[in-house]
Order: sequence, then structure tokens, then C-alpha cells
Amino acid sequence: MSRIRQLRQASLLQDDGSVIRRMQELVDTLAWIRIELAPSPDASASPNDATRRQRALTKMDTALDIAKQLVFDLDRELRQRRDDGAKSGHD
Repeated sequence: MSRIRQLRQASLLQDDGSVIRRMQELVDTLAWIRIELAPSPDASASPNDATRRQRALTKMDTALDIAKQLVFDLDRELRQRRDDGAKSGHD
């Protein structure tokens, strides 16, 4: 039974690693979009376009913060599971 549990935990850790990698890719993509949305210093945009762009930047910042927090949370959970698995394996 213990071996089955260890295999199941190893599978979960691998899945979490994949999720973390995908979340990190999402963070990178959101950061790139954020940079692309930022107005250039010499851009002459209409007030309506500037308002739309500012709203988009605000939403992008919020999405980027959420994605970053998810990466940190997933990483913390992964480390905790690994530590718990190591402790239970030595008992």
C-alpha cells in the first residue's frame, strides 16, 4: 500500500510541476502583453483610445498579479507535499 501511495504522490508532483511551468509561461505572456499595451512616449492617441488602453493595462496588471500568486501558491504546495512525502517515507 505504501508503494502505491508513493507512486500516486510522485504522479501528483509531476502534474503540479507541469502546472507550475504553464503558470510561469502565463506570467511571462501576461508580462509581454503588459509591455506591448503600455503607451509609447511619442504616441499620439485619442482620449478614447488612451482611456481604453488604461483600462486594459489595469486589467492586465490584475491578471498578472493573480497569475504570479498562483505560481507562488502552487510552488509552495508542491514543496510542502514533497517535504511531507519525504517525512512520511522515513517514519
